[in-house]
Amino acid sequence: MEFAKSILAALVTLLLIGTPEQGAKPAGTTGAANDRTQPERPRSRVELPPESTGRVVHVKAGGDLQAALDAAAPGDRITLDAGATYKGPFRLLRKTGDGWIVITSAGQLPPRGRRVSPQDAARMPRLVSEGNTVFEAMPGAHHYRLVGLHISPADGTYVNTLVQLGDRERTAEEQPHHIVIERSYLHGDRSKGSRRGVALNSRHSAVVDSHLADFKEPGADSQAIAGWNGAGPFRIENNYLEGAGENVMFGGADPSVPQLVPADIEILRNHMAKPLRWKAGDAAYEGTQWSVKNLFELKNARRVLVEGNVFERVWTQAQNGFAILFTVRNQDGGAPWSAVEDVTFVNNVVRHAGGGVNVLGKDDNHPSQQTRRIEIRNNLFLDIGEPWGAGRLFQLLDGTSNITIANNTALQTGSILFGGDHAPHAAFVFQNNIAPHNEHGIIGSGTEPGNQTLARYFPRGVVRGNVIVGGSAGKYPPENAFPGSLDEAGVAHLRRGELRARAAQASRGAGRSAGADAGADIAQLLRAIDGVTQLESPRPKDAGRTPDATIAIAMFWLFAGLLVYVYVGYPLVALLRARLRPRPIARAVERRYHPATIPFPDRRVHPLAPRVSVVVVAYNEASSIEARIENLLALDYPSNQLEIIVGSDGSTDNTVELARRYQPFGVRVHTFNRRSGKPAVLNAVVPHATGDIVLFADARQRFEPATLRALVANFADPAVGAVSGELMLETAEGTGNAGHGAAMYWRYEKMIRSAESRADSTVGATGAIYAIRRSLFAPIPEDTLLDDVLIPLRIVQQGYRVVFEPAARAFDRTSATAAQEFGRKARTIAGTFQLFSRERWLFNPRRNRLWSATMSHKGMRLLLPVLHAGAFVANVVAASVWPYQWLLAVHVVFYTAAIAGALQRRGARRTKLFTVPYTLCLLCWADIVGFYRFATDRQPVTWERLPASIPAASEPRPTRRRVAA
Repeated sequence: MEFAKSILAALVTLLLIGTPEQGAKPAGTTGAANDRTQPERPRSRVELPPESTGRVVHVKAGGDLQAALDAAAPGDRITLDAGATYKGPFRLLRKTGDGWIVITSAGQLPPRGRRVSPQDAARMPRLVSEGNTVFEAMPGAHHYRLVGLHISPADGTYVNTLVQLGDRERTAEEQPHHIVIERSYLHGDRSKGSRRGVALNSRHSAVVDSHLADFKEPGADSQAIAGWNGAGPFRIENNYLEGAGENVMFGGADPSVPQLVPADIEILRNHMAKPLRWKAGDAAYEGTQWSVKNLFELKNARRVLVEGNVFERVWTQAQNGFAILFTVRNQDGGAPWSAVEDVTFVNNVVRHAGGGVNVLGKDDNHPSQQTRRIEIRNNLFLDIGEPWGAGRLFQLLDGTSNITIANNTALQTGSILFGGDHAPHAAFVFQNNIAPHNEHGIIGSGTEPGNQTLARYFPRGVVRGNVIVGGSAGKYPPENAFPGSLDEAGVAHLRRGELRARAAQASRGAGRSAGADAGADIAQLLRAIDGVTQLESPRPKDAGRTPDATIAIAMFWLFAGLLVYVYVGYPLVALLRARLRPRPIARAVERRYHPATIPFPDRRVHPLAPRVSVVVVAYNEASSIEARIENLLALDYPSNQLEIIVGSDGSTDNTVELARRYQPFGVRVHTFNRRSGKPAVLNAVVPHATGDIVLFADARQRFEPATLRALVANFADPAVGAVSGELMLETAEGTGNAGHGAAMYWRYEKMIRSAESRADSTVGATGAIYAIRRSLFAPIPEDTLLDDVLIPLRIVQQGYRVVFEPAARAFDRTSATAAQEFGRKARTIAGTFQLFSRERWLFNPRRNRLWSATMSHKGMRLLLPVLHAGAFVANVVAASVWPYQWLLAVHVVFYTAAIAGALQRRGARRTKLFTVPYTLCLLCWADIVGFYRFATDRQPVTWERLPASIPAASEPRPTRRRVAA
């Protein structure tokens, strides 16, 4: 008897599944079938059972659902309280009889044929688990309907597979069968995910009218629905299906039933998508890198109908971004009978994807059967390529057979068809399609586009009736059309998102074969996908992209990139260069005069004390000149080595008389009757200085006692020609926002100068405190606006370094008003324009060893108004394209904050959120005014200072209200 049962089981298996391709023909495959060129449709389908009218068993919240399942008889209807939670896992047992056992909600559910959504969850009971499954169908379990259920992991937990219909059964008759999941909401945990929604390792099973979402896993494949050990038939219809790896997949593991190929599969009217919150770089991205591969894949399947579906959103991540894969795989090497054959892919929309369809002729890892008889007809491929991936429309690899691609319309950014790099393809048909040629058109590895590729990879293939936009007629077979643009081809409206029944009419007749029209029949396709999902623009993010918008986007990123470089990029480059390639200074001062944070070596012999001449240029400084001289005389430096020279630039008050009181202490006073400006005074005074080192100072600052020693210590290094000190700005009570903004700016500027100094030299010095070797001084033009930049740069030109010494500190007050700060900045900008217009050697990298720093630190800052305005204007032009409307909103917020900063400048309270934008805009306006003054020669070399008080010599050391420049 047992022997007879074994023989009977073997016969049933052969009839249902078939024998291997090698040495025998698959079940149901005759010699005539092998000669077919068109795919065979599914032989049988899953019919949905009528509503149950049997006994009703109600399980209240908190009741024992598993006990009810165990006790249920065929025909019973088990109802559960809507909104209640039932904790599993639950087992579906094998029963005797063919009546349907229904597990459903006691609440009111949507009617059959209407897909549920997460909003319907309140009508459903929730079934959860913390184990490997929520529902598991035991071997041979049959005739179960899961209707209107909310199935998920317990909150915060990971469940491998929510509904497991079979797994490792060894024969087809052991597999669960006649199981339907209908109008149910299945989802993984939002943060932890789940590997799989439904495992279809069964027979005669269906998933219909349901919503499956959040099936995802990092580093592993995950699917909404997958089957590898089920014989079929299967029906997957009118669902929303969301899976990170493959939304739906058949194959992917070796079946434990010998010779099994899942068959008779219907994939109808589903919406398969991946949410953008899984896409790194998108505004919606949630931060977890789930393993994203494709939307639909067949690795082991036959007689498959895929019709009326919308596939959307897949990008290059764990795979190369193809949406649809027909890639035969003997996954683990134990199923050489694996095949992908008799697949009909019709009336579908594929959009927002890195690539279209990828077909593999044979498994390139293990032995398999040849992929054959696939028809891809009357589909619409939209937005294939950037930013989702490379944009290849069709890819055929490793010797396929009987692949027909016909009457499709596509808008892709890459090639139309890639033939692979190994075996050619037999009985290939490419007919009546519309697609842009782009760069490569039809191409293969090692061959030129067009006829050469067709001869190598598609011998005796049929390529006719196609509309190849932008292609060259001379490179392709006759009977194809080559319009010059999408408008001429009649499909430009698809790029604008106008998906209408008239869409293909303009192109009809452009390429004909046997009376068939080129491109998809959009009216037929729309009927097939009616109600699947809303068909908005094919590329929502770029629907408004016009040629002007494209140019504007490029200009926006150019301007934005330069702005980022000026404000952030160059400072980071300077810091990195100072860290990786520091150039130490051989100083001659003890460490107590230098912060330990600056890694300069010391010469610990004797402190260096060369003769120093301090030059102070003054104009009407009666209120501060005495305090200034007192401060200089109090410096910690040998008095016999210190000379103080005051140059009065045409003062009309008693500055000269007050300064002459200090002549007994070695102070020399030079008077000039006509006011000529600081450069003229320096030209006249410096040649008469007796010091080896000349220190330039203003009349209104105060030096710390150790400042002079710290400065001159750097001159022990013969490569140093000039040293700039650090200006410390105090913000007094009543200081406006511009003053606070200036203080922040000086901290930023100090960071850059310090980094430049550690690597080589600063570009310029601080006018309030910098010293040079007297022998390196050369007269400068008397109308020079920035002596503290020109003199140091000319010293650099002579081969010396200009370094920054943070231990040499001068103190001053910030500008009290916006007008003062604006005037200072406008003068600086005018002087910078003057500098570049006269010192042309600065533009030559061969003559200016600080060329990169000069252009980045000084030159590009002159362009800030142009860059800001250019970025804003380009953003306005590009605002019709996502996400540039959001970036425009950021622009508006920035300038609104600047206006708010301007309005609060007279107030007692200030907000940094407004101060920074206000200060940046103020500096940009100063750039414009400075350029105007330079261009019209309206910036005088003399500078009328507004009243300000000097920090008194008796003041204490800097308090916390003082900020470093």
